[in-house]
Amino acid sequence: MNPFSGSEVAGRIPDSFIETLNDRVNIVDVVSTRVPLKKSGREYHGRCPFHDDSSPSFSVSSDKQVYHCFGCGASGGLISFIMEYDKVDFVSAIENLASLAGLEVPTEAADPEAGHRKALYAVLEQADQAFRRALKAHPDRQRAVDYLKGRGLTGTIAHRFGLGYAPGGWRFLFDQLGVDAPTKKQLLESGLTVVNQQGREYDRFRERVMFPIRDIRGRTIAFGGRVLDDSKPKYLNSPETKLFHKSDTLYGLYEARQACRSLDRVLVVEGYMDVVALAQFGIDFAVATLGTALTGHHLDRLSRQTAQVIVCFDGDQAGRTAAKRALDTMLPFLSDEFSIRFLFLPDGHDPDSLVRDEGTDAFLTRLNDALPASEALIRLLSDDIDLSKLDGRARLTALTLPKIAKIPASIYRSLMLDTLSELSGTRRSDLDARLQDLKIEPVVHDVVSPRVSEGQVTPHDPEIASFETLRPEEQDETDTDFSDIPEPLLDIEEVIEPAATLEFPDPNKPEPLANRLLWLLLQNPTLLNEPFQVPERSRLINIQALSQVAEWILNAEKPSTAGLMGHFSGTELGRLLSKLLGRETLFSESSYEAEFTDGLKQLKKQLVTESMRHLAEDAKRGKISAEDLHQALTAHKK
Repeated sequence: MNPFSGSEVAGRIPDSFIETLNDRVNIVDVVSTRVPLKKSGREYHGRCPFHDDSSPSFSVSSDKQVYHCFGCGASGGLISFIMEYDKVDFVSAIENLASLAGLEVPTEAADPEAGHRKALYAVLEQADQAFRRALKAHPDRQRAVDYLKGRGLTGTIAHRFGLGYAPGGWRFLFDQLGVDAPTKKQLLESGLTVVNQQGREYDRFRERVMFPIRDIRGRTIAFGGRVLDDSKPKYLNSPETKLFHKSDTLYGLYEARQACRSLDRVLVVEGYMDVVALAQFGIDFAVATLGTALTGHHLDRLSRQTAQVIVCFDGDQAGRTAAKRALDTMLPFLSDEFSIRFLFLPDGHDPDSLVRDEGTDAFLTRLNDALPASEALIRLLSDDIDLSKLDGRARLTALTLPKIAKIPASIYRSLMLDTLSELSGTRRSDLDARLQDLKIEPVVHDVVSPRVSEGQVTPHDPEIASFETLRPEEQDETDTDFSDIPEPLLDIEEVIEPAATLEFPDPNKPEPLANRLLWLLLQNPTLLNEPFQVPERSRLINIQALSQVAEWILNAEKPSTAGLMGHFSGTELGRLLSKLLGRETLFSESSYEAEFTDGLKQLKKQLVTESMRHLAEDAKRGKISAEDLHQALTAHKK
């Protein structure tokens, strides 16, 4: 699947249905049920629901069926508004709007596994309800109630996290859900029961407080159980299933999204009780890994939910060692827009005990003072190094530079190099040269987050390194003349083909041509009326994004701004479109057509320039002959 395209789910829900929703449901009607709006001219205004808005800066356009906040920059269409405001995923947003319009959501192709997964979701939900009922009414529930009270939890928090109780014995779930063959099979496949060597089936969770583990849509996909006596293991998780993968699931993320309108930061802790106890003290943005270290999948998921992650570590030597190991996973995710901090806990404390001892305010102060990853990197690597000595500074440089090389090219990485230069007394230019010699390529994360059904693993592993993004500079027409290049072109530098990435608007940089064209298409998608093709090798800024938008417009029955936003809603390309939609007016409405036509001509010239460069590179590598190159260049000039 092309990473810039709509999601897998969006592909199964026909675009025609999304267009029907946009036709049937007016964004003003939907927004006004959630945000008080007043009409002003052709638009509606109110206080933005996505930030603390002191004055009405939130605008909704009935004509274009889009919204935009001039304060925080939030913008998008009908579907993205439902996703952001109601904190639901793409499919849920479509289902909610379809219900509002009295429509049934169709699918283009039936998923042969869909019925099976649906049955597993159903049996997990039934088990969830059974555990909750047991906590309220089972004759043996008092031990569980006393445990939760002893941890200072209230009924409100227990209800919010769906806590339950798995009684002792061996067949509680069979008694509650049934013993027919399909149910027994589903209980086994969902990890709720176990088969012994004699072939007898019994409950996996017994005499435990139960913590339902939910996906981002709030569906129960697994459980964790905390024992009520001295049995081992103290904590027990569901095994991996078709719905549950520990390496990319975070306990409490769904609850955090529901509790916090704007998830400005996320605290990563070790256990369920830490998450629940912190919520009891008003710290609603904690999540926990499930018996694994923090993985690249976890960070990839978090980077799409928040701008800052704080990770807890024990303050002892073991904790510092764990933090060092975690750095290798974390560094490739650091950027100008996503930061990671380290919180080292006092000896003998976990987050649960610490917040009880210190209280909420003191704990929040610790979070605010958490060590940025840049400082943590230097401190952890400089343990036992005497920086007053030359060999110590050389040692620090040797240890730190390969780590910095893992960070994607950004202002953040540049500032870290400045810091290392100052600490080590090494010239920045020498560090840059050494960085190139290392040939360690930073990770390029997938710039689009395809919506994948929960429980599926995406084929793009964020822990696998790729090439550092390189792009040719956009050039004008004068750069297209290759007549002065001597054959056999041995003076042409070899260029590594990078993966295509999205570049978001930056007020400190010139607006890329593709962004200007995208902005115009957002204002009026019908400006494009002829096929627009882009070579796969092209690395012009956001050119592949423009290609995907053009493809959708040309294939849409009734292209519209709302339909365009709806199709790419929930992807990184959709986020780029939202950012562009919220930009100040780039051109007057009367000049849209002329600007688009002129911009498209410029872009085609740039594509020719780039294509000729690729031909030159191929010639140098021996992929084509000098004669073939000459013929190709001649054809391009025509």
